[in-house]
Amino acid sequence: MIILKKHYITLALLFVISLFGTSCSGRDRSQSPEIQDSEVSEKMTELHASDIIKKIKSGKPVQLINCMIWDDLDFTLCGEPRVTSGIAVEVDIETPIYFHHCLFMGKVLGKSKFQDKFSCSTNFRRSVTFSNCDFRDEVDFTKVVVCDNIDFSKSTFSESAKFDLLEIRGGMNRFYEIKAEKGFSFASTYCNGNISFMDAEFKGDVNFHRLICSELMMNNMSVDGDAIFSNMTIRGAGQFNYTKFGRDFDLSYTKFLGPLIMCHSEIKGKVTLTHCIFNSPSRFSNSSTHEMDMNEALFFFAPDLTNVKIEKVTGGKSVYRFMASEKHEFSLAKEDSDQKDPADISKGDVAEDSMLNRKSFDISKHK
Repeated sequence: MIILKKHYITLALLFVISLFGTSCSGRDRSQSPEIQDSEVSEKMTELHASDIIKKIKSGKPVQLINCMIWDDLDFTLCGEPRVTSGIAVEVDIETPIYFHHCLFMGKVLGKSKFQDKFSCSTNFRRSVTFSNCDFRDEVDFTKVVVCDNIDFSKSTFSESAKFDLLEIRGGMNRFYEIKAEKGFSFASTYCNGNISFMDAEFKGDVNFHRLICSELMMNNMSVDGDAIFSNMTIRGAGQFNYTKFGRDFDLSYTKFLGPLIMCHSEIKGKVTLTHCIFNSPSRFSNSSTHEMDMNEALFFFAPDLTNVKIEKVTGGKSVYRFMASEKHEFSLAKEDSDQKDPADISKGDVAEDSMLNRKSFDISKHK
């Protein structure tokens, strides 16, 4: 009888241990590619960043779910540094990185200083995932290389987030539904595939200057601060439908090799299209802006400006180019004495130069 009781006690202890062991999982992601929130327990398992660094150094894949990570997680400490130039050092990480529903109390760094004089960056050989995570301190992935997909979907950034000079070689990269409380920078980043920022919310300024990617999906995005999207090269479609910009939106010198679709969007400040190149049809229908500047913009197809509302054209008129030939003028028509509303482009005829000549606009050849 005593032996039987001991047997039941042992089984109960093993059952309790197994329950606690699943709250912070280390399973191979290939065996469970999709993890539902229902699998995450309410109580987070606490870890120190040093424990994760040690695991990566040993070559084991990292898959952590519902964990609280203390201290700074510096990925440049996860491998042996190798010198790539006179002033640059790289660290290779060969295993996939996966965090889901995790809270990071310290910084998350993909670059740092090596021996206080060299710039050290991380080269991720596999995919990098931080889905539905909460970052309470700075995130810095400057000069990081990701050889597969990168995923920060549904994550929250309480402090600044930097992804400048990032190189992404994956085909589908996800930043959708992220929330950034402060500055967010994606400047001079190169992506071999597509990037999604759909439903993203930015409370501060955003910087996508010199971004190069295939398709860029920004539908339903909102930006409270200034939005810099200048000098970009978008090889696929650029989607900005139902976006909201609380201040200025700078698209100057950007090349859209695919179609730009920016319908039902609202820019409360100034939208700058100077020196932009639109190689494919572009649509701005049902959008509105306080001010527009499209000097020296180049259109290869007549844009759809149906029901576009503009209150002011910078300098009174913009001189743009169409089909790489003659120059044209774009300006607001003089309002009638009984017309007090901002410019409203409604359905009209197509002008001889193939640009849409709407009632509230004066679009004519510039001599």
